[in-house]
Amino acid sequence: MPPNSRVNPVSIVGASIIVATAAVGMLADVSVGVLSLQAAVPGAIGVGLVAYGWFRADSVVGAKRWTVLKWTVTGLLAFTILGAWFGEMAARPDTSIPLSITGSLSVGAALGTVIGIYATRIHRSNELLAETVTELERANDRLERKNEQLDQFVDIASHDLRNPVNVAQGRLEIAREESDSEHLEKADDALTRMNTLINDLVSLTKAGDQIEAVAPVDLGAVSRSAWGSVETKGASLAVETDGEVCADESRLRQVLENLFRNAIQHGGEDVTVTVGQLAEGFYVEDTGAGIPDHLRGQVLEDGVTTGGDGVGLGLSIVEQISTAHGWKIAIEESAEGGARFEFVDVEFPE
Repeated sequence: MPPNSRVNPVSIVGASIIVATAAVGMLADVSVGVLSLQAAVPGAIGVGLVAYGWFRADSVVGAKRWTVLKWTVTGLLAFTILGAWFGEMAARPDTSIPLSITGSLSVGAALGTVIGIYATRIHRSNELLAETVTELERANDRLERKNEQLDQFVDIASHDLRNPVNVAQGRLEIAREESDSEHLEKADDALTRMNTLINDLVSLTKAGDQIEAVAPVDLGAVSRSAWGSVETKGASLAVETDGEVCADESRLRQVLENLFRNAIQHGGEDVTVTVGQLAEGFYVEDTGAGIPDHLRGQVLEDGVTTGGDGVGLGLSIVEQISTAHGWKIAIEESAEGGARFEFVDVEFPE
């Protein structure tokens, strides 16, 4: 029996039978032989129920203790009425033994039928539950196959899209050596944006994957590393933490890269981005124009952007990775009037 668990109701019923049998046996004015014979059956039943409830009854029976006790009381009342009626009949000189036996069997059959109905309902509920579990397993298998197909499609599509973009950018560099047309600059901007869009689409499909490797990560070091992967222009980074957080380092870096790009894109080339630690997590804030109040509850959704050349996927990726970690995001206004992203429910190394 598990420690600190409540006494199983089956054991309670068995112990009650033993106590009642012992009490009645002490009060009965019969010989020892008669007493041992009559007390043998209830005593064996009581011991059997106590043993079953102590060693074999599962947690379902323990959780449904009142259901068990309800049926115990029902059976007790039924056979109390039956015993009283049978005793009354036995005291009459004109009692018909066949009718008495028929009455006893009728009560037993009725009680057995009620228990059978109850057991049938439980069995049917178990069948429905098994069918539901089977259907959920099938749906999960189908979903896994769809995810695998989606991953394959994204990998192939991103590869096939990157190749012509890379070729176009190479040709563009050659054309710049031969001409200084402003159209070439616009073409370069379009290709750069297309490459960013491809990266965002790939990241978006991967962001919801299960986090596999969570370990202590130096928040300041990964922030500086992420900053080095972003085209920062004249922007600056301020790291105000030397602490660690528990995270998938590559995914955390992806979160920071997207937030840095977002800050530079919307805050200007001279924006300052700050990464710091909170009591329950960390924050990333900037000195840009901030996020309008009416968009703060929507910017984490796919396709929502506050302007510029973005397509509204960067912050959606941030939200998916945070959710995979079990983090919550609060969007506030920084002290300089810019955007502030607070990540809470973050685990820290012990």
